[in-house]
Amino acid sequence: MRTKSLLGIVLALAATAACTSTERRPGVAAPAGSPAPIGSGTASAVPSAALAEPTARATPSAPVGATTGASRGGEQSEIRKTDWPNVAVKGLTFCGEADDVVRFRDGSNGLDIPCRMLPGGARPVYGEFLVEEPANAPARGDALVLVELGNPDAARQQALVPIQIGFDGKTREAWPVIKGDPSSAAGDKVMTFTSYRIERQTVVTTVKRLDGKTETRRYRLAGMHGPWERF
Repeated sequence: MRTKSLLGIVLALAATAACTSTERRPGVAAPAGSPAPIGSGTASAVPSAALAEPTARATPSAPVGATTGASRGGEQSEIRKTDWPNVAVKGLTFCGEADDVVRFRDGSNGLDIPCRMLPGGARPVYGEFLVEEPANAPARGDALVLVELGNPDAARQQALVPIQIGFDGKTREAWPVIKGDPSSAAGDKVMTFTSYRIERQTVVTTVKRLDGKTETRRYRLAGMHGPWERF
């Protein structure tokens, strides 16, 4: 009799263990949150925080130029609202026009010897690097853009153009430009700005020279309003 009682207890304990096991079997659901068995082919549970996208990503470099500086107060500054392919720029004498304002349409001023705004996929660079007047005026932000003068099959020259919003809060006004080297006599070799950025009040640019070699150049304002000097 005692032997039968002990055998009954052992069978009861075995049955209880089988009911509470987390082992996965075909057609049997495991308790919520239990780990998947190795080699089961089922993805293991991952905390939702581990799946969240990172809050910041590395920004890919622009073809030429890169956006720098942040708008104050979370608002977009007036200069950042500029429609560059169709912008009107006052005082851009580099383009050789008689008018005081150069008007671009679809990236060109449309003359026989055209001036092109941001050629070759270049992008503007933003920052506060030009003098604000009066001195106590709130900073509006400034821009640095690439402009090219001349036809693709003829002598061309590039320039970096600093641009600032005028006192009326609307007009885009050009400062003295940073000219690239003149093209070769035959026009088949052109110096190009391959990248540019702003470091405080200094413009740092990488250029490809007429001989095909690249070099880094740095420019600063020689006076309060220019011209720019290489140093």
